Amino acid sequence: MAVPTGIATIDALLPEGGMLTGALHEIEAGPAPSGRIASHDGAALGFAACLIGRFGPGTILWCRQPLGTLDAPPYAPALSAWFDPARLLMVTARREEDLFWAMEEGLRAPGIAAVLGETRAADPTAGRRLSLAAEKNGVPAFLLRPQPAPPQSVCTTRWRVASAALPSTAPGLADPGIARWHIELRRNRFGTPSTEEMPSWLVEWNDETHHLAVVPQARHGSAGPSPAGIARTDPNRQRLVG
Repeated sequence: MAVPTGIATIDALLPEGGMLTGALHEIEAGPAPSGRIASHDGAALGFAACLIGRFGPGTILWCRQPLGTLDAPPYAPALSAWFDPARLLMVTARREEDLFWAMEEGLRAPGIAAVLGETRAADPTAGRRLSLAAEKNGVPAFLLRPQPAPPQSVCTTRWRVASAALPSTAPGLADPGIARWHIELRRNRFGTPSTEEMPSWLVEWNDETHHLAVVPQARHGSAGPSPAGIARTDPNRQRLVG
């Protein structure tokens, strides 16, 4: 069984026309327009939230490991663009093995629609266990990484997501507050074989339709970096990242 992403050009390449439910998927942060990998600019996190929000009904289990003193959990009002925050069950783990254990247990628990884990770890054994648990229970598992990591050969799809530039020479074509992301499909295990180049898309979020859409070629730009599309709680003040 698969759940469409809502973007026809992407779904056409994916197995069964969408994201497989009983499978492991990886999403990692990619380089921003400046060329640097901005792990907390929110693009990869926003794309992950957009995808998991399409699975349901049921609880979304979000497992994470604090990454430092400036680390903060996702900001619930911003997540509401993709799903009802009341569906969210957040688990914080001190150790990587505890995070993977919580994810695996969540995949077996009744009433869980999707399981996501934020981690820097690349544990092949944990990846295999998550893949098997997802397949057995028909619940999707997502690994969200703040930076590229050695790939998990067992994942069904692997995505790289980064904030994209907004055009500065065409006023009125793009709202500077919108989320615009560059998405690469770097692995597509059971889908349509891709060309030698990895398929990629420039997409943006529409607040009116509550859907992602591919940006028409005529609107592509190369200006400075766009604001992020997701929020995290600021240690001093809660706000949308931007």
